[in-house]
Amino acid sequence: MKTQKLNILFFLWLQLVFINDFSQSITYGPVVGAVTDHSARIVFFTDQSCKGDIYLSANDGYSKNISFPFYSDPFNVVKIELKDLAPSTVYHYRIVINNRETKTINSFKTFPKPNEISNFSFVFGSCTEQHHDDSIFIEMQKHNPAFFLHLGDWLYPDNFTTDPFYFTQNLERLKTVYEKRYAMPNLSKMLQTTPVDYIFDDEDGVCDDFSKSSHCVIRVTGNKTDIKEIPYPDSLRRNIIKGYQQFFPGYNEVKDEVYHSFVYGNCEFFFVDTRSTRSPNGEVFYKKKNGRWNYKVPKGHQLLDSAQLQWLLTKLQSSKADWKFIVSGTTFNKSYKKVLDICIKEQQELPNKMTGAYIAASLASMWFAYPETQKKLLDVCNRNKIKNVIVLSGDAHTAAIDDGKNSGFPELMAGGLAQKNSKLASIIKNDLRLNLWNRGGQGIHNNNFNDAFGQVQVFGRDSVKLSAIDKYGTEICSYFLKDGFIPKKYKLRKNLKITFGNKIRALKNLLKIALHHRNSNSGVQ
Repeated sequence: MKTQKLNILFFLWLQLVFINDFSQSITYGPVVGAVTDHSARIVFFTDQSCKGDIYLSANDGYSKNISFPFYSDPFNVVKIELKDLAPSTVYHYRIVINNRETKTINSFKTFPKPNEISNFSFVFGSCTEQHHDDSIFIEMQKHNPAFFLHLGDWLYPDNFTTDPFYFTQNLERLKTVYEKRYAMPNLSKMLQTTPVDYIFDDEDGVCDDFSKSSHCVIRVTGNKTDIKEIPYPDSLRRNIIKGYQQFFPGYNEVKDEVYHSFVYGNCEFFFVDTRSTRSPNGEVFYKKKNGRWNYKVPKGHQLLDSAQLQWLLTKLQSSKADWKFIVSGTTFNKSYKKVLDICIKEQQELPNKMTGAYIAASLASMWFAYPETQKKLLDVCNRNKIKNVIVLSGDAHTAAIDDGKNSGFPELMAGGLAQKNSKLASIIKNDLRLNLWNRGGQGIHNNNFNDAFGQVQVFGRDSVKLSAIDKYGTEICSYFLKDGFIPKKYKLRKNLKITFGNKIRALKNLLKIALHHRNSNSGVQ
């Protein structure tokens, strides 16, 4: 009997060993990011705590394995840095948990050495809502990008609950939002061979149109518009930054911040955080005695706080790259001030119960509404002859290109990877007759409003090609930028003079522009 009991206990022990050894599995990921010429980071989620190894080799046969041991953190997330790698090398990797291989072999390619003349392409975009399919990533993968940049509006946590602060109250909840994104089937497949980088925008953070310590709520009641900044606890901002650093394989260049940079050959990329350090959007509006809103930018109204702006200016001035890309979730184009002028002039109620003031407030999250920040950036590049600075932007739910005449820097905007198209660039060009995107875009000399992404092709030191491409592979617009572009000195635009004809067009089409704004707390759908 005693022997039988011992046998039963031994059998139970074997069962527990079997469960512990073989039940652990990867639930989401792996995702590779923070790639350099000599390193990379990998993140993946598991169903329970575990330990194991990542085996890395520069060939399929694993004749020379490099082992990187790992342990999962309290969230069952593994984040590990791969070091001492060779530049411009394809590495294949496999993940082993408790001596059991859990994933098929994935791969990534390290970047060239800094300042090495390079011919390559990459893709980018923003606004990937869960209600849309992610088939655009099938087309993106066909272009064999060196990497993929996501410019924000990726997580959409407010779409999963009526409480706008629910997911940012703790990291466990934030983790579930990242899981939903890593589960996207076509994106997940592309990331098996393509490194990714990402910066959050307003639809990833505390709430729509959030700033450093508040978020802007716009409500319309009858013909009255209310613009109000609602404060939130600083713990929520800290959580979105911690979540980013915990659940995404980012570069983590600046402690407790998400803005960062990286170098690929003769190109340098500067990811700016245009949300969590900004001044409140709504402080540029004040109500007059007659109930109309006026627009006036107060001193110190900054899109990037002093620390981040100084970081960016220092980086640009010291960069040795031939091509410098400012990566911004928010649209840069400084000439959008013309559109806001029309909105402020026409504040009466529109057919959809919105008002010009409502639309103006929705536009005031863009760079142009922060002229101090925009002026300093453009003037430093002008004064120091810093050439070939290009802006990549998103957020606007549409795609378009300007060569720098209107935007300030050449800008490629790609804000609709999987989102209903706002047609904003088309309305501004075709209805308001303002040529703010002079190299084309969706609805400008075409009727293409499909999901679209941005592609940049770099041809050594000679030129770059900026393109907007739809989910079916159709090139919507493109522009070749030759070496040598230096921005003009910033000039603050005076209020736009509006003719009677312009007013008629404005009243007709501001209604359409209003549909771009997506503030779930606006009180208007």
